[in-house]
Amino acid sequence: MSASVIQTKVGSRVAAMHHSQIDPLDHNGPGNSLIDLLARRASAQVQSIWPNDCICEYLLASESRRHTWHAWLANHGAATPDVTETYRFLTFAKSRQILADAFGSCPAGMIAALGKFGPFARSKQAYLALHKVLTAGGPLAQHVHQSAKLNDDDLVALATAVTNTESDRVVRALLKCKMSVQAMVELLWVISRMASRYEERHLVRCISEGRQPANILTNLYGLVPFPAPPFEQVAALIPITTADQLRKAGQLLRNCLSKPGEELAAAVASVLSGQRYFYVWEGENPALLAFARCGSAGWILAEHSGPMNTRVPDAVIEQVEDVLAGSPSVFIGNAGSGMLRWICTR
Repeated sequence: MSASVIQTKVGSRVAAMHHSQIDPLDHNGPGNSLIDLLARRASAQVQSIWPNDCICEYLLASESRRHTWHAWLANHGAATPDVTETYRFLTFAKSRQILADAFGSCPAGMIAALGKFGPFARSKQAYLALHKVLTAGGPLAQHVHQSAKLNDDDLVALATAVTNTESDRVVRALLKCKMSVQAMVELLWVISRMASRYEERHLVRCISEGRQPANILTNLYGLVPFPAPPFEQVAALIPITTADQLRKAGQLLRNCLSKPGEELAAAVASVLSGQRYFYVWEGENPALLAFARCGSAGWILAEHSGPMNTRVPDAVIEQVEDVLAGSPSVFIGNAGSGMLRWICTR
C-alpha cells in the first residue's frame, strides 16, 4: 500500500477524531500534511527519520507507539545527529526501552497511559508530567490509570502535586469529590501545609463533609485559630474569634455566611491573612460589622449589614462610633468621601 493511500485513510480517521472543519490533507490549511497534524512540532524530525515510503511505519503505528516516539523526540530536542541509528532504535526497540532511554525509567502503566493521549503529539511538559506522576505511584497514579482522557494542563498540575501529597488517605478523599484537577491540586497544597499541625482524620473529615472545593476550604480554615482581634469586646460590640462563630453569626442574621461556601471561605481567609476582622453588634438592632486593616494606621469599618443583609440604621452606626470613641486606631468613616474604605476594600 502506498504512502499516499495510507495518508488518505488515516487522514479521514484523524479528521473525524479532530472534530474540526480542517481537512488534514489540505495544503492550504494551517498544516501542510497529515504528518504536521499528527506530529506537530516534531513533524520535521518525523519526516527525516521515516522518509518517503517509510512514513507508513509511523502512520500505521498504534497511538501508544507513536506517543512513545513523540515522548522520546520531545525529550531529545530538535537534534537527531544520526538519523539512520535513530530510525533503527525507534522502529525496532521495545516501547519500554525507548521510554527508559528518554526518561531514565519506564514506570508501570506508562505505555497504556500514552494510548489515551489521542492521535496528536503532546507537549514535552505533558510527557514529563506523565512520567513523574506514574513514577511516584500512589492514588494520583491510579487516577491517571483510571482516567479515560488526559489533558496537558491536568497532567502538569498533578505532577506539581506529587511532592505535596502527605497522605494517601487525604488524596483518595479528594479524588472522590466532584472537582477539577486544578482545584484538587490547590487543595492538596493547602493541606500539605497543614498536615504537620492537624491529625489526618480531621483533614479527611473536612474533605468528606465539604465535598465541594469552597466548602472543603472553609472546613480546613475552620481548623486554624483566628489571630487576636484588633480590639476586645466593647459594650455590645463583640469580636468573632473562630470560623464557627462567624458561620453561626451568619445563621443568626440569615446572610451569605450562614453555610460553607465561597463567601464564608473568603471571609475566613481575609481574617486569617490579617486583612479583616468581624464583629457582631448585639444591641437592639443586631448587625455584622467587618473592619479592614488600613496599613499600620489601624482599622476602618469597611462593611456592615443587618438581618438578611438589610441596611444597618444610622443610629446603630452612631452607637458603634460612640463605644469606639476611646480607640484612636479605629475609624468608622460612615460619612465623607469614603477614601479609606475604598483603599481597604481593594
